[in-house]
Amino acid sequence: MPSTFLYAWSVLLGAVVGSFLNVVIARVPRGESVVRPRSRCPRCQVPISWYDNVPVLSFLLLRARCRSCGAPISWRYPLVELLGAAAALLAVGRQGFSGAAAAEFAFVLTLVALAFIDKDTWLLPHALTWPLMVAGQGAAALGLSSASPRSSALGLLLGVLGFAAVRELGQRAFKKEALGYGDVWLLGGIGAWLGVSALLPVVLLASLQGAVVGGALLLLGRGTPGPDEGPRASGARGGGEGAAPQEEEDWIPPRHAVPFGPFLAAAAVEWLYLSHVLARLVPVLSPFT
Repeated sequence: MPSTFLYAWSVLLGAVVGSFLNVVIARVPRGESVVRPRSRCPRCQVPISWYDNVPVLSFLLLRARCRSCGAPISWRYPLVELLGAAAALLAVGRQGFSGAAAAEFAFVLTLVALAFIDKDTWLLPHALTWPLMVAGQGAAALGLSSASPRSSALGLLLGVLGFAAVRELGQRAFKKEALGYGDVWLLGGIGAWLGVSALLPVVLLASLQGAVVGGALLLLGRGTPGPDEGPRASGARGGGEGAAPQEEEDWIPPRHAVPFGPFLAAAAVEWLYLSHVLARLVPVLSPFT
């Protein structure tokens, strides 16, 4: 099969899967089916026709507006579709047209979905994090990931236990919650896919980027709503600096806090694709590549 056709087909497939991923991001936190009903405008509830659901192209042709009611279409939709296309291209470029490429593609897109869900809702749903852990173990056992079965098992175990310990110790020492259990399961899934050696670099990268973004939002006076301004979040939430130790069903993100899940997801993707580059830039990371 000509490589140009293969790459073009991969990009198209990735964009289509990215379009479906938008449905996952919107519906999974609400506990809704991702199959039925058909995609609808969230404002006027009119079903979206197939010709208005073409990845990226429909967004441009409609000028980011619903055809029926004129409501604005979020930038997230074409962005996730483009990320799906990029993930497919990278996976096929690295692994060829193989089961390993499909596994890598699924891993990256699951991280994308979790990052956007956590950003919008401060939730990391069990419906995605638990299968991520199991699939990571399965991919390692089948030789479809870079981690050996032993490294995958250790990565899952130490990711979960390590972050759970940090969460509990931090809550006891500072009387406030810096991590939610959603972050614990997410790091376990990342460890299962990338192996135990990736845990420390991923946490360091996520913490550094989270601190930079959180500091910038604080300086700009932006961030998540305060207790009297925002909607309530429930479920398997993530966590961020300054998260209050309230009950799950009553917990509300405090002002200027940022969820940690998107930074964990970004750091995992960065380590997957750029570990050798990052190790050259920061030699202390070399032993972990």
